[in-house]
Amino acid sequence: MRVPAVVAPTLLVFGGSLTLGGVATWLALAGLVSPVLTIPMHVAAVYGLFVVVHESVHHAAGRITWVNDLLGRIAMPFVSFVGAFPSARFLHLDRHRNDAEAHLTSWNVRGPRWQLPLRWALADIWYLCDYLRRGAARPQLEAAEALAMLAVVPGSLAALAGAGYGWQLVVVYLLPQRIAIAIASWWFDWFPRKQRPGARTYHRVHARYPSVPFHRYLQAWHAGQAPAGRMAVVRERPARFHELTVSAVRPLALGTVAIDFAVPERLRPEYAFAPGQYVVVRAAVNGEVLERTYAICSADALRIAVKQVPGGRFSTYAATRLMVGEKIEVLPRAGARVLDPGPREAKQYVAIVAGIGIAPVLPLLEHALATAPRCRATLLYINRSGADTLFATELTDLTRQFEGRLRIQHFRTDERDPDLRPPRPARPFDSIGTALAISYERYRAGGLDGRRLRTLLESRLHPAKVDQWLVSAPAELAEPLLTALGEHGVPAGAVHREEFTHAAGAPASGIA
Repeated sequence: MRVPAVVAPTLLVFGGSLTLGGVATWLALAGLVSPVLTIPMHVAAVYGLFVVVHESVHHAAGRITWVNDLLGRIAMPFVSFVGAFPSARFLHLDRHRNDAEAHLTSWNVRGPRWQLPLRWALADIWYLCDYLRRGAARPQLEAAEALAMLAVVPGSLAALAGAGYGWQLVVVYLLPQRIAIAIASWWFDWFPRKQRPGARTYHRVHARYPSVPFHRYLQAWHAGQAPAGRMAVVRERPARFHELTVSAVRPLALGTVAIDFAVPERLRPEYAFAPGQYVVVRAAVNGEVLERTYAICSADALRIAVKQVPGGRFSTYAATRLMVGEKIEVLPRAGARVLDPGPREAKQYVAIVAGIGIAPVLPLLEHALATAPRCRATLLYINRSGADTLFATELTDLTRQFEGRLRIQHFRTDERDPDLRPPRPARPFDSIGTALAISYERYRAGGLDGRRLRTLLESRLHPAKVDQWLVSAPAELAEPLLTALGEHGVPAGAVHREEFTHAAGAPASGIA
């Protein structure tokens, strides 16, 4: 369910709430209407702004990150006098990740019944205490903004109260805010827990589709009645190797080859492929029997990609001496199907890949996009240069096939790479055509480090937009990136890592 660039209903709620609050404030301060009437108006305005904050926290006010940040920051002081938008976002999303079915405040459902209304009205204070306990581990800018808002807003209120405007503050700000927070706490926490299992409630729809705009919940609920995506199943490693004939050996890039195996008809059920699976190959090299694990990298054939590494006995043999017609023992495929969306699901995937790490990821992305027409994927692909890039042609073909649902950013560590400086067209009309052409591939000089990834996480790849992350890179490259994902609140369960290993038989892309 694709979110528009800016969600108009959320903007209407935002504008309407500010207008209603402004009118109520004018009526109250001018003494034209009794507080008995203006307080409910203020409560409705604050609750509307709470909805805006909640939508912005989930990046559901639109695809544009700064729109969500701006709306959330403007609305937050009206919703809570002790809150800051970035810290509120972290706390709320953290509860979603760790307990999706009870994702708000346990504070709101504990204690004697007579205490509950008071607890509901002070829920933001509970959040503040929770954040202060954990603030030392949060990013410095986020913590600084939280402390600044905690000083500025209550300090301003204290100054106004000291100037003799205490009663006005209670009527137009503090009391309506507490009532609105109590209503939100009751609606989000206490009330849903009193419903029968399986009942269609806002709470259950939102827990399942947190990034869907509020006005689309009914549509999301109906979509959720379709069969869900199949669960990934891990097969136990089969016990028997079969001798297969090498049917093709072709170069993919410098020092890397693709090897195809011919599978006899009688063995095809054992080698039927599911994206994300791997095989173990065994061969005698210079009198030594070697076993290596390689990801299957094509849905059309039993194909593996082997990159020659210094000192790699099997990889050197495969890349330099292996010939068509030779026989190699291959253990039938095993492993997990990592991405398997249902046909009506609209998920967003991001893959961070380096070099030969593309081998297990390519069939996963192709399968997910082909199976679910509403899914989208972004590939961040790190290589030294175009000459080292595996499956470059196949990737370009896939971006065209899926017409914008697959976008690729190439990171090239060799800044002399020709792809970074495409040749200037010889004729003016060629340059116009190039300018107007739609390209879903971009090239950037330099690698992808934690700093660059953090920039992406704060903009077009905001964690609230992404359902699942794939990381397939060597440990020295992957670790800083995984750290950056964790710092931005990406839950470990949303990250699948393909590890590079030299160990024989390990369930990862073999490289030795």
